[in-house]
Amino acid sequence: MNYDRIERLVKEENILKGSKLLKIAGILELIIGVGTLIITWFIVGSADMSSVVNDDIAANVLLSIIVVYGIHIFEALAGLIGIIKANKKSVLTLVLGVILFFGNLVEFFIHDQDMIQIVIHAVTLIVPYLYLHGAFMNWKG
Repeated sequence: MNYDRIERLVKEENILKGSKLLKIAGILELIIGVGTLIITWFIVGSADMSSVVNDDIAANVLLSIIVVYGIHIFEALAGLIGIIKANKKSVLTLVLGVILFFGNLVEFFIHDQDMIQIVIHAVTLIVPYLYLHGAFMNWKG
């Protein structure tokens, strides 16, 4: 009987370790997502480009803005879901962690070989990795 209790306590401790990491990474993802949304909103709205941009380019610019907003809304939602589900086993947080990590990993490889971009994208892999690792520890736990 005591062995069952000890085994349950060990499993709960593993979940707690993963939940703390997932909660921290979720908060960071939420901050990054909302922060970049705000920055993008200010950058997009800061200048009148109507005299410079023609109709063909405008469609591409609009699509790019929609994609950027979508990515950062996804980051913010993933962070919020990570915070909410940090104390539970969740396949959803594991899937979100995989999408966040591999999305940033692809972005790391598609940019030019500029050293500054390489460093920035290497650093941006840290938070999604922590999110994925915390979600995996909870799921495994």
